[in-house]
Amino acid sequence: MTVYYYQNGFLHTDGTPPEGAVALTAAEHEALVVGQCTGQIVMPGKDGKPVLADPAPCPSSTWDGEQWHLDPECAARLKAEQQDEMWERIKAKRYDNLRHGVYIKSVGKWFQTDDATRLQYLTLRTLPDEAFPLKEPWKTMDNTFLPKEKCTKALFDEIVMQMVNDETADFHNAERHRLTMLKADKPLEYDYSKGWTANYYTQSTMSLAAAAEVGRTIE
Repeated sequence: MTVYYYQNGFLHTDGTPPEGAVALTAAEHEALVVGQCTGQIVMPGKDGKPVLADPAPCPSSTWDGEQWHLDPECAARLKAEQQDEMWERIKAKRYDNLRHGVYIKSVGKWFQTDDATRLQYLTLRTLPDEAFPLKEPWKTMDNTFLPKEKCTKALFDEIVMQMVNDETADFHNAERHRLTMLKADKPLEYDYSKGWTANYYTQSTMSLAAAAEVGRTIE
């Protein structure tokens, strides 16, 4: 039985195919079916043979046998939607980046910066001076403990200030990426991976001295 592409569908027959039907090999038919299963659609190519394509971006889109063409209004709306999606990705990167540790030069250690620990730092800063140094050592991100005599109010002030510095740097970096992304022809292909502050999981790509001095990485 031969498989034909006919009227935007597949026709299986041993008989004479209708006019305009295009015979397909088993491999061609299988590739088209697999593409459909992953969300693509089958469209007529310029030579009449079927090709896989992404669904039409807008109802008013026209197909030329190789690609979709959008009217200006549709193209502008689609690009605005893609820009909004990419901006959400950039903001998510900024939020996530700031919750994977902060490097404190005075003790040479990385400290947790997840939401719960950030709240702990802020609470510790409200305690009276006589509450310091702490009565217990503080666990750092490399699973070692900072001796309790080093857990001073000045240390937690330094941690909080470094978090603020990193947040400020990442805020400006996100805004820089946003402005550059808005100028891109294809917003969803924009690379926003550069310029973020260092965290515990990116320290191997940079010197700790640079992290302490500038708070930035070379991702």
